[in-house]
Amino acid sequence: MDKIKNCTKALWLLCFFALSVVSSAIASDHNESPLVKLDASVDLTDLYIFDSGSNKTTAIICWGGFNDSRPQPDADGVYNANVLYTLNIDNNQDNIADRQVMWRFGQNTSGEWGVQVQGIPGSDGTVSGAVEKILSGGNGTRVWSGHADEPFFFDVQGYLDTLATGKLMITNNRSVLSGLNVTALALELNTSELRSGNNELRFWITSARK
Repeated sequence: MDKIKNCTKALWLLCFFALSVVSSAIASDHNESPLVKLDASVDLTDLYIFDSGSNKTTAIICWGGFNDSRPQPDADGVYNANVLYTLNIDNNQDNIADRQVMWRFGQNTSGEWGVQVQGIPGSDGTVSGAVEKILSGGNGTRVWSGHADEPFFFDVQGYLDTLATGKLMITNNRSVLSGLNVTALALELNTSELRSGNNELRFWITSARK
């Protein structure tokens, strides 16, 4: 799980993947309608899914980055007790969720934030605990949620220069999102619990306010 937590720090390396889990992926969404951009807690930015070996699939979901509702970079994660997040998993290619992993956040009497995750395929049940901690769901499933660096890389100047010159001008040390922050949830799942036969897996995420 240390590997999962570290992945939230440099996920731009994993933006494009296929492996055996999915055939294609479009991972990031960094611009929203004005109403969504007023509420960072429901502003989903990234979904990353990758085969992490040994019958493991890693899912990382990010929200709250590059959002107009608050200055960035920020010092803490964006947690809201009135928001429900869902990772939808389709394992028979009908674009209907066959598995749903849901999570929400809450505070204890000391004001400390925690996360509760339900529906992890193959886990022992509900997983709950403090944010910024690695939580075990049993049977090899694990969860981490917390504040992370923006994983998506985009060199705006390099993109414009490439269009203007016809030559690739993008550099790896110039990103418009550098220094901005997201809040993330990382899941380590048992791939065999997700699959139905040899069908490809499809994933999407939703957020809903109470």
